[in-house]
Amino acid sequence: MAERNEFLGCGRAYSGLSGPNIKGVLLGRATRYAPDRSFDTLHIALDIDIDFRRRSAHATCRTQIRAFSDKLKRLEFDAVDLQVSATTVDGKRVRHTNKKGKLTLSLPKALIAGQEAEVVVRYKVVKPKSGLHFVYPGPHNPKNPVQVWSQSQPEDARYWFPCHDAPHEKTTNEMRITVPKGFRAVSNGALIETKHRGGTSTYHWKMDKPHSIYLISLAAGKFSEIADSWDGIPVTYYCEKGREADARRGMGKTPKAVEFFSKMTGVRYPYEKYAQVAVAEYPGGMEHTTCTTQTDAILIDKRAALDCDMDLLMAHELAHQWFGDLVTCRDWSHAWLNEGFATYFEVLFQEHDKGKEEADYEMLGNARVYFDEDARRYRRAIVCSTYKYPWILFDRHLYEKGAWVLHMLRRNLGDELWWKCVGHYLRKHRDQSVETSDLMAAIEEVTGRNMKPFFDQWIFKSGYPQFRVQYDWNAKTKTASLWVLQTQDVSDETPLFKVKADFRFTGRGWVKDYTEELSEKEHRFTYRLPSEPLDFEFDPDYWLLKKVTIRKPQAMWRHQLLRAKRARSRLAAADQVAYWGSDESAELLAKAVRTERFWGAACEMAAALGSIRSELAFKRLTELVAIRQPKVRRAVLEALARHARPQSAALIAKLARRDPSARVEAEACRQLGWLDGKRRQGLLRKALSKASWRDMVAAGALGGLAARRDKGALELLKRMSRAPHAFGVRAEAMRHLADYAAFSPAVVPWLCELTAEADERLNLQAVGALGRLEDRRALPTLEKLKSSPNSRIRVYAEEAIAKIRAGIEPKK
Repeated sequence: MAERNEFLGCGRAYSGLSGPNIKGVLLGRATRYAPDRSFDTLHIALDIDIDFRRRSAHATCRTQIRAFSDKLKRLEFDAVDLQVSATTVDGKRVRHTNKKGKLTLSLPKALIAGQEAEVVVRYKVVKPKSGLHFVYPGPHNPKNPVQVWSQSQPEDARYWFPCHDAPHEKTTNEMRITVPKGFRAVSNGALIETKHRGGTSTYHWKMDKPHSIYLISLAAGKFSEIADSWDGIPVTYYCEKGREADARRGMGKTPKAVEFFSKMTGVRYPYEKYAQVAVAEYPGGMEHTTCTTQTDAILIDKRAALDCDMDLLMAHELAHQWFGDLVTCRDWSHAWLNEGFATYFEVLFQEHDKGKEEADYEMLGNARVYFDEDARRYRRAIVCSTYKYPWILFDRHLYEKGAWVLHMLRRNLGDELWWKCVGHYLRKHRDQSVETSDLMAAIEEVTGRNMKPFFDQWIFKSGYPQFRVQYDWNAKTKTASLWVLQTQDVSDETPLFKVKADFRFTGRGWVKDYTEELSEKEHRFTYRLPSEPLDFEFDPDYWLLKKVTIRKPQAMWRHQLLRAKRARSRLAAADQVAYWGSDESAELLAKAVRTERFWGAACEMAAALGSIRSELAFKRLTELVAIRQPKVRRAVLEALARHARPQSAALIAKLARRDPSARVEAEACRQLGWLDGKRRQGLLRKALSKASWRDMVAAGALGGLAARRDKGALELLKRMSRAPHAFGVRAEAMRHLADYAAFSPAVVPWLCELTAEADERLNLQAVGALGRLEDRRALPTLEKLKSSPNSRIRVYAEEAIAKIRAGIEPKK
């Protein structure tokens, strides 16, 4: 139940689709490598004049280069749809060609190895298709602010300035951004100068430390500037005027996180400033060096802050300043060195800020979404050089499994050596690009240990171990015996795993811990204990990425549910206790919810209680509806809705009318529609007009009206999927429209039209909905999207096509 939203993370590419051959479609067979370079980029100076009205920019890009070899007569830059008017090298005009995504300059005299030159390109960008995005009010969204922002990862810088568009190219840069008066422009590094002339303002930013080209940033809008600091370093938040308090709620813990990461890594925050810019229509967060761009969802109002925060996103993007910016993956096949570290460090900050239970629960959520992708989408090695587009790799293997691998590495090394290795890795490769072998070498240099077996198993091969553990007690010999089996399918790609696992036996007044190496198909262990244990746990501290089934007495499950020390252990017992289906299990779970100190465990227990379809379970849920913790209250109402009774609807209707928590109110509306939608139409339609953070209450109400697939709701869904409705409501409408395709042939062409929306997030929703329909009429639209310049849209379209074809074509 760890809460995730695909549009709030750091660009995770996961459409939610599944089907045969998704792996073959996306990962392919051809091996990709980092591109060759004929020159080294030393410095990029970009002068760019923004024209918001025409959604265009006039620009001059000055690039200082150094030739790698002799006889260099052609300079080739990545450049797409740039209207180039003139090119010079060292002040002299040169001929150029601009086609097939390459800007090629022909030099009258060849450069020799080590020779430097200044290349100047004057050009215009008009309504860029990727890389640079204009936000503007219009029929698609009348409430939009006027903004422009860049998003160049993984290979989209070429859409707004000529460059060698690959992560291993590092350079210093500066930018002079001219915007209309009243606008503020933000970029990497330090603000050198601001000039106001006539009706314009020019902001000169300079980044004096080398960083990858995809990290060069531009954001402009009518921003407020909120000043904070950490140890003499400016920490700044930018947002639309009037949202200053919301910005502090969403980003206010940044100095605390800077302090934590600096202290724990042993590498002080490495740049002259850290800023975050909240912008509209942004698909998550992006770790531009010194100047992160954030979704405006990070601007949290007071009501939403009751049970929601954006601390994980804030911490993730900040962690990238070390892992991804200071030290950057050499090519995208090793991007886990960016994203795996950032995902794990967001959890480490959560533990520091909120405690171990929060971190445990987040890691559980990370494991669940990785397991889901592994089962339903594809299985791959974390380091994978066979991919169709780089964006494909930004998935649950890269982020969540990557974080788990680092978690296991930390356990393997021990905390002291782990942090020494992290610091050494950062210091050794500061301002450089790296591959996984560089991390392995850094660890060996600190510890003397050869980590190749660990990395081969977890990084260069795929999958994870699955265990079945049988516990038995022999009263005569006072011995506990364990039979441990690895049950996953074994292949060359996913072999038997070799891991160290902890076993914990807890008795009256004693605890015994044992560590064993598991490397075979099965193992048997026997332990002499002081007395019969009250409980047995496998991997009790949750260091190991795995699935496990444990067979032990019911008394042990009772003890674990109510008395285990860690919330992660207590919640793990909930499903097992619910499986009994008895009145005793209902009483145990109800008691556990009431007494549980950690909200995440209580939510899991409430869900388990809801799975019991008995009268007593229903009664206990009705008694828990008024529980004070809003996250738990929401879980209880979801569980209660599984009991389709008039009393459930009446209780949930009270929460749908008004609750201190917008999330609870939204979920109540959604569940009420399923339980009693016809009788509660008035309540739900009234909720459509309620304002809330990200329109969550209105979206919940719309979900409630559509829950039973009433044909009468179809026209409402179609209307709400269009402008001028806000993103949250439109996305909800698109998700539900797919359910109506069986009733209305018009749904498919309707969704096809929505794939052309100006907001990328809505494009992706529409494409995902079409993929779920498995309707051949969507194929022409999706085939066109395969050639979209936006790699995220291409990935979603390819997946949707594969899913549709798998559903409609005869099996061979």
